[in-house]
Amino acid sequence: MWWLLVSLLFLGFIMARPRNSQPYCFTNDTDRYHQFATKTPYNYSRGHFSSLDLVPDGCVAVQAWHLIRHGTRYPDKDDTEHFVLELPGMQTSVLKAHEKGQGELCEGDLSLLSGWSLGIINTSWASILAPEGELEMEGLASRYKVALPSLFDQQFSNDSFKFRHTASQRTKASATAYSKGLFDDASIYIPPALDPDPLLKFYDMCEKYKVEVEDNPAARREGHLFWEGPEVGKVVDSVSHRLGIPCTRGELKLLYDACRFYQAWQPAQPSPWCVAFTPHDLQVLEYYYDLEEYYTAGFGHNINTAMACPPLQDVYQHFSNAVWRGQGPRGIFYFTHSKAVISVMSRLGLYRDRAPLTHRHMNPRRLWRTSQHGSFATNLAFTLSICNQNRWWVSVATSEQMAALEGCEGPRGCSWEEFTQLLSGSQHCDLDVICAVTPSGSGSPAEGKGWEGMPMQILLSILLASDMFL
Repeated sequence: MWWLLVSLLFLGFIMARPRNSQPYCFTNDTDRYHQFATKTPYNYSRGHFSSLDLVPDGCVAVQAWHLIRHGTRYPDKDDTEHFVLELPGMQTSVLKAHEKGQGELCEGDLSLLSGWSLGIINTSWASILAPEGELEMEGLASRYKVALPSLFDQQFSNDSFKFRHTASQRTKASATAYSKGLFDDASIYIPPALDPDPLLKFYDMCEKYKVEVEDNPAARREGHLFWEGPEVGKVVDSVSHRLGIPCTRGELKLLYDACRFYQAWQPAQPSPWCVAFTPHDLQVLEYYYDLEEYYTAGFGHNINTAMACPPLQDVYQHFSNAVWRGQGPRGIFYFTHSKAVISVMSRLGLYRDRAPLTHRHMNPRRLWRTSQHGSFATNLAFTLSICNQNRWWVSVATSEQMAALEGCEGPRGCSWEEFTQLLSGSQHCDLDVICAVTPSGSGSPAEGKGWEGMPMQILLSILLASDMFL
């Protein structure tokens, strides 16, 4: 009886334990993870505002200013070459591994991956605007036309509407597609690009940024530590087990880019290479790229935000001319790149977390998520309106979601007085002074990073001046 009792108890324990869950099946997931950092399709990140969001009741829109990242593009030349040279062979290896009983992909995932082909991408299309990018631009413009009919329900003229883009095919094509959505006309006059452009690519003209951030590996230390750390190591193991073939960290980047680029080109269809990842894997990789942007375009270094004053100086000058002189175009539309838009948003204090992002903690509730404020076609829009009693109002939207700015009482914008105060530091923007390289040539970590990054000589001076050694 005692043996029987023990056996029954043990059997009950085994039956009560949760069974091992089946491996994740991407094609069976009805709520797939679609946050791919700066390669996120715009329709996965954009909001849904209304006319009253942009222009409060009792007000009339006078001028719109729009800073826009280009739409979905093709990979650059190096990435395209890796796609062409490596992905077909990896596809064959994965399918053969599963024929031998290796790997964890479900039948639906295997079927999706086996049906994948390179398609028509080639190196001659490197970095150019993809068809989906054109649709993103047209859709964005058409929704602004509906939201601001008093501004945009008229024919194009050079006096009423101002377009500007950088010296790249993807921003020029984005401007053209946007004009089609706004005016049903893709043949309007758009001035040739400036190269270099101190307004739309200010970071290319900032020597201090190049020295302290762009050409300084130490500036991206947090991203490097995370990439080489245990979280990414677990993703490498996870992907290797799912695919049934060993993967390196370099191949992990290739697979992730294939996953998110193919998803961006056809947002309504599942991307075949995304079968390699679980949702948690994608969250880890998203965080790595968030770290990269945080330290190269965001709050991670002071110069990132200091150099981003030219666009804000421009919006203030345009709005001031409208307020004080009744002059200026109805719409100003600038087409640039992710670094410019993200840096300007950061200068405005948007998406700032209380503590800096580091490699040590992947905060799932962080504000800084480039999947939401740095996607393809991400944009920053200011709308100037005149209201009752000759009051002026400025609304702010990021990717068609209303944004609250520090220093403004309203959750959806600012009074003219608040807006003027908010941009007081950008009204006199001298890149020659801001971007002058200091004699030390050392980086400028953002405030709040504690002891890390502090020069050793200064740190020792502080310690010796205190009683820490006593």
